[in-house]
Amino acid sequence: MSPVFIKFLRYVSTIILLGIFGFFVARYRDELNAVRDISLTQFACIFILVLCSVTVNGSKLNRLTRFFHLHLKPSEWFGLSCLTTTLNNIFFKAGSLVTSNYLKRKHDFPYMSFLGSLAADQLILFFMSGLMGCAIFFSLLDTGTTHMLSLAWIYLAFTLLLFLAARFAPQMRDRNHTLLNALVQAVNALNQILQNRSLFLTLCLHNTTLIILTSLRFYVACQVLQLDVPLVYCFLFTTVMIFVSGVPLFQSDIGSREMAVGFLAELVGIGFNEGLLATLLDRVFVFFLTLIPTLFFKNRVIPAHPKLKKA
Repeated sequence: MSPVFIKFLRYVSTIILLGIFGFFVARYRDELNAVRDISLTQFACIFILVLCSVTVNGSKLNRLTRFFHLHLKPSEWFGLSCLTTTLNNIFFKAGSLVTSNYLKRKHDFPYMSFLGSLAADQLILFFMSGLMGCAIFFSLLDTGTTHMLSLAWIYLAFTLLLFLAARFAPQMRDRNHTLLNALVQAVNALNQILQNRSLFLTLCLHNTTLIILTSLRFYVACQVLQLDVPLVYCFLFTTVMIFVSGVPLFQSDIGSREMAVGFLAELVGIGFNEGLLATLLDRVFVFFLTLIPTLFFKNRVIPAHPKLKKA
């Protein structure tokens, strides 16, 4: 398939997904009215959990750039984390793109080094999510639905695949071609991170913490909507959100997470609308709570009308 045709398919599939998503949101809009009764305690919990998640993501960025001898100021890595989270909630990896442009323009940090860092972090995040999801699925076999065993084996196979990818990440040599050298630089950056035991374990700890924070935030969102969803299922749904958010299936990230969690919630017996609405509310909370610090740090992190360098 040509790149133009693939891009066209992504746009069409995105429009269809947004249409279906909009239909379900309109259908269940009465359930969303429960948000009006949110308590101060619930809002405070969500605010703290969002703040902690942004801080953990910023800390990851700081550790990754320090590995390549780039030392960011706290205002930089925190502001970039807020911006990345805000934009990534709208378009696929839009915030990551802005972050890479800023690091290149301000600190001359190579695009491919950032890409390799992003790939390594995403791979570790997928691995920890798969590991946690696999453990949860197998622990729920006796109490779950008939689909639970199939989902457990899928998670197990995916987790083993991720482990092998991390264990045997290739080391490539430079090529006499600009584009190929850029790819080599990205792959080798990924390899260096995965082979560094200290950094690898640090990223595992950061990503595990991020999964826990996201699951707790999802649980509070369910409580706001007055949905009876056990905490263990919130951890399970979080792993799905992470997988869907990291795969470029659609042009926009809006709707894909909600639909995926909704379908999984239906398969495990929780209910499609419960999964969809809780994921939607979680997205709204994260977007607006990170938008505020993003606007505050915007002038410090991203100058007006920046001239972005080409890779």
